Amino acid sequence: MYLVMFVMIGGLDSVYNNLNMFYMTLMMVAPVVVLMILAMRHMFPSKAANIALIAASLIAFFGGFALIRTQTTIGDTEFLRSMIPHHSGAILMCREARLSDPEVIRLCKAIEQSQRQEIDEMKAILARR
Repeated sequence: MYLVMFVMIGGLDSVYNNLNMFYMTLMMVAPVVVLMILAMRHMFPSKAANIALIAASLIAFFGGFALIRTQTTIGDTEFLRSMIPHHSGAILMCREARLSDPEVIRLCKAIEQSQRQEIDEMKAILARR
C-alpha cells in the first residue's frame, strides 16, 4: 500500500520516501487487518491473537492519524520530502484532467508553473543537506 501512495505523482523524479506516506499507509493497512479478522474468522482461530492484532491495528491507525495531523516527527527534510510528491500530484492532475472551463484551465496552468518552481526550490534545498 505504501507504493500505491506514489500513483498520484507526476513523474519518477518526484518519488521521495517520507514519513507522512508511511503514516498514511498505516492508516490504510490497519482497517484491512481488522476487516480480514472479522470477515474470515475461520482463518484466524486464536481469539487472543485476534484481540492483539485488532488492538495493534487500532493503535497503528490512531497513531498514524495523530502523527499526520500534528506533524510531530516532521522537520525540515521530512517536510520537503513530503511536499515534493504532493506538489507533483497537483501537476499530474492539471496535466491529465479533461478540463473545459477556461477559468479552471487558466488556474491549472498557474498551478503547474508555481508547483514546478516550488518543487525545484525544494529539491535544491534537499541537495544542500
